[in-house]
Amino acid sequence: MIGVTLKSLHAYLRLLENASELKRKMPTSSVQRSVKEGLGEMSRLIGADQAMFKAPRNIAALIGAQRFVMIGGEPSVADHVTRVFDSSSVLWTVLIDPAHFETSPSGQQGTSPRTSYQQPQSSREPESSLDSLKPLLAGNVPLTCRLFRALFEHMLGFVSPASAQHGNALLVNELTGSKAHGRSFLSTALFLLGAEVDHDNLMPFMMDQGLFGIPIFEHLLQNRDYCEAYYAFRRLERAFIGSPADEETQLRNRIDKFNSQFGGKPYPARLLEADERDKAQVDGYFAAADLLEAMALTPWGISLGRAVAVDSSNCIKSLKTIARHFKRCPLGAEAKEQANREIADHLLAFARQFSADSRYV
Repeated sequence: MIGVTLKSLHAYLRLLENASELKRKMPTSSVQRSVKEGLGEMSRLIGADQAMFKAPRNIAALIGAQRFVMIGGEPSVADHVTRVFDSSSVLWTVLIDPAHFETSPSGQQGTSPRTSYQQPQSSREPESSLDSLKPLLAGNVPLTCRLFRALFEHMLGFVSPASAQHGNALLVNELTGSKAHGRSFLSTALFLLGAEVDHDNLMPFMMDQGLFGIPIFEHLLQNRDYCEAYYAFRRLERAFIGSPADEETQLRNRIDKFNSQFGGKPYPARLLEADERDKAQVDGYFAAADLLEAMALTPWGISLGRAVAVDSSNCIKSLKTIARHFKRCPLGAEAKEQANREIADHLLAFARQFSADSRYV
């Protein structure tokens, strides 16, 4: 985009590290909106046709296909998804256009005249500053979906269902109340948006800013509830699974397509072994695929791309490792807390191994 540099984008995104400024720009109170209403507001904000965000494919890109069902042509989701979606959309709106909300006398949402959030710029290097991300996202539905999905997944993984019931303010407090949360999502936002601005120089810039490396991976991966954010939705998605051949085909097609994004080749061997065809186990594999797709939207995806470039089977090995922990939970073989720790440790070890300068195994 003309006039936008990695430096100006980074300066703008540092709003995510400023919890007090974020809260000041949030509505003081709001009525929880449905997913349908939130989708309409999102389309208006980026100047896209509202019909685009009614398409099941784009709803799936925003929140994951496993988290909604179309009933009568409208998306229907669980209460927890509605709450996290609404809170994510409010925070996403502030990130896209910090001046979007104002506090009316009744304390409800509204729009205000534009005021900019700008980091101080060095007088030695004058740079064009951003006052919103709207020009970068205007009409770009795929990029909008990726950015929102990354925020939604971050929120869903870190925020407890109990706190989600208390509304947007508490959710934002949990997400931005610590520097670790703000910085880890800043890294993700810069990773996604920076690729549109200056892909070739993005990684060196992120390294210079301390936004790629083990500390970021630790903040991003540890203390997340992977079981509730991923496996629980697959477990409740359907009552019965299909035939072993159908499940194998669906899973294989999905993983081969995912691998191909990183230059990987189709996996030649069977994914589901003969003793891995009950519902808990199949759900575990699909939940693991959901998790890997979500992590690919973050800087962790760099490690995945490098791993697949070395050997396409590295993605499959990770899938199987995660699925093993997911499927052990409902069988009582592993506590949820232990499964969450084991999955986080695996993802962190994966990042350490494949982010390193020539330490591929």
